[in-house]
Amino acid sequence: MDRLSAFFDAFPLEVHVPACVGTGWTSAHEGPKLYLLGDASGRLTQVVLHVRGAAAPADALMVVDVSFGGSDNPLLGTLPDALHLPVEDDRTGVGNLARAFIDEWSSARCGHRHALHRLGEVIVLMVLRAAIERGSTRPCLLAGLAHPLLHRVLVALHESPAHPWTVEELAQIAGLSRSHFMALFPKVVGATPMSYLTKWRVRLGQRELRRANIKVKAVARRVGFASAEAFSRAYQREFGRPPVDDMRV
Repeated sequence: MDRLSAFFDAFPLEVHVPACVGTGWTSAHEGPKLYLLGDASGRLTQVVLHVRGAAAPADALMVVDVSFGGSDNPLLGTLPDALHLPVEDDRTGVGNLARAFIDEWSSARCGHRHALHRLGEVIVLMVLRAAIERGSTRPCLLAGLAHPLLHRVLVALHESPAHPWTVEELAQIAGLSRSHFMALFPKVVGATPMSYLTKWRVRLGQRELRRANIKVKAVARRVGFASAEAFSRAYQREFGRPPVDDMRV
């Protein structure tokens, strides 16, 4: 079951390789960065994703700017500041991808800019996969995506936010009784199922309002609210302002 695609459908993943000047990398991007690190001989040793951004370490072979579709991507708040993926025991295959990335950058063959973007995106996804497999010790979305039962519920909510979900339906997807599900979900994810669903719907609604000239009522219906009023109330609670303030003009 795909635990990430719904996120990147709503919050597109993009990478960009900044310019290299002398022995340093220059970038005006202050957000997340992907570093391909090496030893003194220039041999690739690990891949590091700095979710909050950080200065390039001295052993960086490559620096890649990463965008998760905006700072409002709910996945960002659940990730640790840095995700490290060594390439020594390369069961993920990320080492081969990173080496291909470095080779593509240094060779500058036809279409290499697009190749770098695609390779960079796949490397970031591999790092995120590893993070999901490791899970989290605190209640959050990452812990839910790593959970053997609850990840199915989260995928369903992410992929079909407009569906009129009930607790009974979600418990059935998880393969749990209603009472067990209602006790487990907030313990692992940090919110009740319906509270999480409302937040997800509101985030999607915000992106719809910012991207297109569309009425609040239409957005509310598209993301699963019964009325524009219900959407507006939830929006106000989440962001402290009415949805009309974020409408594209």
